[in-house]
Amino acid sequence: MSLRTATEPAAALEDVRTAAGAPHPVRTSDVLRAFRDRLPEGRVSLADLIDALGDRSLGTILLALALPTVAPVPLGVSCLFDLPILLFSLRMLTSASGPSLPPWLLRRSVSRNLARRMIDAALPRLAWIERMLAPRLPRVVTVERKRWFGALLFVLTVMCIVPLPLTGWLPGFALVLLSLGLIERDGGAIAVGFGLAVASVVFMALVISGLSYAGTELLGVTTTP
Repeated sequence: MSLRTATEPAAALEDVRTAAGAPHPVRTSDVLRAFRDRLPEGRVSLADLIDALGDRSLGTILLALALPTVAPVPLGVSCLFDLPILLFSLRMLTSASGPSLPPWLLRRSVSRNLARRMIDAALPRLAWIERMLAPRLPRVVTVERKRWFGALLFVLTVMCIVPLPLTGWLPGFALVLLSLGLIERDGGAIAVGFGLAVASVVFMALVISGLSYAGTELLGVTTTP
């Protein structure tokens, strides 16, 4: 993946490392907080966000794209981030080499104020999750190299996009947990993310079944002479 060099985010990350001290690991929420304080003027692109998070491969891209799922944003903005995950997961399914996004998607942007609000809303949730993360279960972390993992990401993203009541939050949270698990090399978090993914599918099936039943009953009432 080729991203442009972002001087401000890089400087922010260096400030975080200096403040935290060398032995202290830099957490993703620390980097995002520093980035939020030094947002580029004008508009903030996906490339800016991924640059700020640093070279963390698949987990970085997933987290950058999944942030709106844990931050209340307008539907159009959420789709701006969900659609790239669909394309990215399709690349994984077709065994495209390396995690990457096309340049035209990396240039997609939101206003500086909206980016700030989105990060402010996501930070407390990310910090809460990070307190429970630690490197463990390394075999589970290797899932990022499995083609079926791309299929799972595709299904979760489709569920985030489908405009049904209360169905987007659970798969969105699963995406964030999976991405943080990959970044922190925490197989336990990834396993919990798998559990949330299964729960998301079950919940979606129940909602669709309930709506279908209600629609059938309503149709039966309206057509009864």
